Amino acid sequence: MKERIIKALLSSEHNDGDRLPSVRTLMNTYGVSSGTVQAALNQLAADKTICKIQGKGCFWGNVPMANNVPVVKLSTMEKLSQMFDRDLESGNIKLSQPLPQSKELSIRYDVSQNTLRKFLNDKVESGILTKSGRHYNFKQRDTGRQRSNLSQIVFVTRCNSWGGFTAESERELDFLRYVYKTAGKNQYKLILLGYNADTSALFDRSGNPCRIQDFPNAVGIIISTLLVQTFKPLLEYFVNTKIPVAVWWEHPEENVPRQFIKKDNWVFFNSTFGIKPGLEMGRFLKSRGYTEVNYFSPYHNSSWSIDRMEGLKESGLMVHPFVDSQYASPWDYKEIARKTVEKQNVEMYARNLEKEKLKDLIQQARKSDCVAESIPWVCVNDEIAGLFLEMELPEDIHYIAFDNSAESYLLRLPSYDFNTEALVEHIFYYLSNPDAFYGKKKIHHILGNVVEK
Repeated sequence: MKERIIKALLSSEHNDGDRLPSVRTLMNTYGVSSGTVQAALNQLAADKTICKIQGKGCFWGNVPMANNVPVVKLSTMEKLSQMFDRDLESGNIKLSQPLPQSKELSIRYDVSQNTLRKFLNDKVESGILTKSGRHYNFKQRDTGRQRSNLSQIVFVTRCNSWGGFTAESERELDFLRYVYKTAGKNQYKLILLGYNADTSALFDRSGNPCRIQDFPNAVGIIISTLLVQTFKPLLEYFVNTKIPVAVWWEHPEENVPRQFIKKDNWVFFNSTFGIKPGLEMGRFLKSRGYTEVNYFSPYHNSSWSIDRMEGLKESGLMVHPFVDSQYASPWDYKEIARKTVEKQNVEMYARNLEKEKLKDLIQQARKSDCVAESIPWVCVNDEIAGLFLEMELPEDIHYIAFDNSAESYLLRLPSYDFNTEALVEHIFYYLSNPDAFYGKKKIHHILGNVVEK
């Protein structure tokens, strides 16, 4: 699909300086995700066929200066749609609650109440909202059907060889907690299954092999792909199911298998991958008056580290990268430690390995004269910021990171929260209202925000 979009754009009539269609327009035209469109545009930009200018779009040819590009003006309805979608994706508007009053929303979006009502009524006609008097709500499930015996949701995570499961991160624990909490609130019974990547086997929590056909009362499926590297065999267990499938996608967006994107009953939810976390972080820093940042990552052999840096650049910040591409994640360092020291010493050994990498990156920063109070240090995650603070560097440095872990609260560290609560809310809303998603985008991005301590 990426190649098809590139071919179609190259064969269209255009002149240098002409603006390309928007990402949303291309998504709707070709029925693809934003990641596919962005991949096509990035390839054209890398080939110097088009020029991407932050906040203004993509243009044919080489446009040397942004001030030579005509300002792209969005219509009132387009602006309103963007702001509404942003509030929805960031959890500022709750799917499970009535919308705020029209007067409040018109003030928030700086539009007249007549314009707002027209926008909301369009949402009603498209089946996204319902209206009762002056009040608008997101379309909710048929409660009568829900209280029948069709009340089970299959919840699938990775597991070991006998079906056991141990959470590996705070975010994963948060995800589990919110899934249980939301299931109880909506009167769903969770059926817990585990997928073992080594054997490609599916188990129940007692370690017995099973199939989705063993659960005829299931009304939906939630799949976590966190730390599941061979995810396709996992997804294929459910390829023929007719009930809604919601996937917590913890991989690059372009890696979603095309066969599942095409299925009406499958939707993917992403909060951590892609450029949006970095873009949101950049917007926050710019709102605080910063124009440039240092970016530190000892995990730069990974798409998520690269994307966070690209998002910072896309926000308009000047980014000084101090990165190491030998390893792709904290687990790589722990894997080395497991092979080297006793189990009780693994965490400490891995942290010391990371510290040695960071010392080299700090030296690079000092040599390039990028250590200054006016330049914050953006860390790829809270663990790196914590290691910097352990090292007691003499400079007065402003640290900021990604993950919003418990460590960030102990250290009073501003950090980007991936908004797991909103992620789970969107997943359950889809399972209860799959028809609200039919014919619409298949990969949904949940926006987070920086939490200041």
